Amino acid sequence: MAMARRHWLLFFGLGVLILLFLLFFSYGGQLLQLLVTGTGQLPYVLVGLLVALTVFGATYGIASLLTAVEKQPREYLDPLPGALARIWPLVRFVDSTIVAFVPERWVYRSAPGIQRAGLNYLITPRDFLAFKILSALFALLFSLLVYFAMDVFRWEFTLLGMLLASFYPDLWLVEQSKKRQKRILKDLPVYLDFTTLMVEGGLNLTSALQVAVDKGPEGPLRNEFRIILRDLRAGMPRIEAFRHLGERVAMQELRSLVTAIIQSEERGGSLAPVLKAQAEQRREERFLRAEKAALEAPVKLLAPLVMFIFPIVFIVLAFVIYMKYVQEVAT
Repeated sequence: MAMARRHWLLFFGLGVLILLFLLFFSYGGQLLQLLVTGTGQLPYVLVGLLVALTVFGATYGIASLLTAVEKQPREYLDPLPGALARIWPLVRFVDSTIVAFVPERWVYRSAPGIQRAGLNYLITPRDFLAFKILSALFALLFSLLVYFAMDVFRWEFTLLGMLLASFYPDLWLVEQSKKRQKRILKDLPVYLDFTTLMVEGGLNLTSALQVAVDKGPEGPLRNEFRIILRDLRAGMPRIEAFRHLGERVAMQELRSLVTAIIQSEERGGSLAPVLKAQAEQRREERFLRAEKAALEAPVKLLAPLVMFIFPIVFIVLAFVIYMKYVQEVAT
């Protein structure tokens, strides 16, 4: 593995640097043409050696790295989405070649975001960093295609495009986190109702959570309660298990529930009134969110009306008025 990476740094990197120098810093190959045709300049043999070194370095480096890509068993991981599954071999290639040289403290900066999005069993921080690097490389590839097709290249626009493309995985991660939080807010009153009914029926909190997990809807909240049950079966104290839930899911509503349960456990009070109050509060908040969304709908429809509907209506009315005017003038 280490030998293959050293081969890549030596051959592939040197070849690519020479190729980029000949292409861009020579402004479209003018320097290469000068080396070949200019009087007293480097002979054809040296130019051929430079090109051969570039091709050999790229070929030998890529071949060495393909054999050094680390295999990632995914039997116990979540299945990859369709688009991500298509580029996953490239992600693993970047992970094994480039991310391997990145310091660990930079690699694991994305771990909290991955945890908030609930993607711990889908991608690792190393995979996420490789995804960011791959997005920037796609932007660079697009710039190269534009250069070869239209003979237009601006390095400042290329760097800006690579920078913006590298932020696409972060935006995707934020979007996944928002979707997960919305699903948790939707399912939380249902699970609280199940748990409250079971506790009022005489079951303890662990058994009530087990019934809620068995009967509740599928989703991220169900997975979080399964993690709590697993921790409790492993011998973790109940307070610690719920405190870890509040740390994993950074939501005010769930932290309020965790705080109420921990306080009830520490004081030795009954959990049924606490869970019932939490369920009523979450249900009222869900109703308020629905009412707020309904009130915001007319405001959100205003922009499409002004941009698309009103111009079409005005064009139709203007056409009718124009046709009537033409007929009156003709008669």
